[in-house]
Amino acid sequence: MTTGKRRAPAGAAVLRDDITTAIRRALMQELAAVGYGRLSIEAVARRAGVSKTAIYRRWSSKLELVLEIVAAAATGKLPALDTGTLRGDLQLLFQVVAHALRHPLASQIIPDLLAEAARNPTIDQTLQQLLRARQQEIGGRLIGRAVQRGELPPDTDPEAAVDLIVGPLYWRLAIARTPLTDAYLDTLVEAVATGLGAGAGVPRPRAAATDATPA
Repeated sequence: MTTGKRRAPAGAAVLRDDITTAIRRALMQELAAVGYGRLSIEAVARRAGVSKTAIYRRWSSKLELVLEIVAAAATGKLPALDTGTLRGDLQLLFQVVAHALRHPLASQIIPDLLAEAARNPTIDQTLQQLLRARQQEIGGRLIGRAVQRGELPPDTDPEAAVDLIVGPLYWRLAIARTPLTDAYLDTLVEAVATGLGAGAGVPRPRAAATDATPA
């Protein structure tokens, strides 16, 4: 048994960032094109221009590949959400989320995965964990600050509040499949703020759109 420097595992050199990025991009495109049920490692490899081995060195299965990449996209960093008012925070959040959901890949992948979750307990559990984590993040920032500023009552339920905030966006995307227009988002800001008990607001300039797309 030797005690010298351990030799690098065979094939380790192929784990390059550019290949990993190409696989992730190909996965999102293939998932949008055919859905999870018809998705295959072979098709992802062809689209990425790599071998199946390159994929299996990084992920052990189709399920692991999809869940890891979707989780990375779903947990992208949110903006600070601290404009000084609840309505300003809501407007910024809606702009960021709507911009991401308008992306063709997101508009096709999200409904498909929600449907697949009803048939696949592992996907369902992963999506639920991601949604709960995101819900807690939004609730802790946006709702917590609004309560601290005195805009919302101290007994505001963050979980119910976040359901009210994000629910209409996903309804329009996954169920009604209706465009998220700027006019709708402006109306939604006022409706949600009033529904949460924030009182009447005043018109304010539209927040600058954020260039946020799925990872």
